[in-house]
Amino acid sequence: MLRNKIGMILVIALVLLIAGCSDDMELDLNEWADRYGFEKDQVFSIDIGDFGFPYVSAKINDKDISMMFDTGNMVGFVVSFDVAEQLDLTKTGEYIERDASGNIRGNFAIFEPEEVFVFGKSITTEIREIFTDSFEGIIPPSLLLNKRFTIDYSNEFIGVSESRFPKSIEEKESFQLIANNEFPHLNPMPVIEGVINGQKVLIQLDTGKSRTVVDEKLIEFLNLQSNERGYEIQSLKLGSFEFSITNARKGNFSGISRGYPEPIMLGLGSDIISQFVFTVDYPNKEVIISQ
Repeated sequence: MLRNKIGMILVIALVLLIAGCSDDMELDLNEWADRYGFEKDQVFSIDIGDFGFPYVSAKINDKDISMMFDTGNMVGFVVSFDVAEQLDLTKTGEYIERDASGNIRGNFAIFEPEEVFVFGKSITTEIREIFTDSFEGIIPPSLLLNKRFTIDYSNEFIGVSESRFPKSIEEKESFQLIANNEFPHLNPMPVIEGVINGQKVLIQLDTGKSRTVVDEKLIEFLNLQSNERGYEIQSLKLGSFEFSITNARKGNFSGISRGYPEPIMLGLGSDIISQFVFTVDYPNKEVIISQ
């Protein structure tokens, strides 16, 4: 009887300890800003919505729009066909949209520049039509080329600043932001070097992917096993951070790999990015993952 009581007390203590540890990472806006080196007015709420993507509140011509923040979007500001109709945007031309493999998705409209209010500022920018109606719109990382942004799915905040990432955070890993010398328009895309099952590869960090995607050539080279949910990666190492993936989709990155020193072999999606705090410092050409 006494042994059972002692066991129950230990279980309760363990539960309370775990709950306490979880609470430590649940930060309000002021705490989060202080921790990650932002002024309070540089921090914005995000919603983790459809497909596990981060969504940011924006306005186009004073219309409220929920826009997905997509670090894999190299097209620019895009809106759905429905939103374009609601805003009565003026078409000025068309562009060809391609997927990661370089295949053409279709021809879509380019609209006259409009005023967009996002991340606390108004800008005038060209708007393009999105290839799917799953989202109202998408914000590109090219908007922040002279900034550092930090995004935290767990606490649902994104910070935007010209300041450096705080040195006080010890649990972090820094990576060189690998540039594309042939196609500079791809440089906003965060690409770093990581290790997959012991093999060094280039990795794209893409908040616009719901699931991580592995290139078909790497599947063959590493003989990755599949199951009913996708392909299995036993070990993905980003510095001292290590992950396992059981449901990676097969893909082809040949289209966006042109101009990089090596082919991109993995598109790390929101399923994994949501497990850490993700920072891109464009002025200092650095990507940081942290706790």
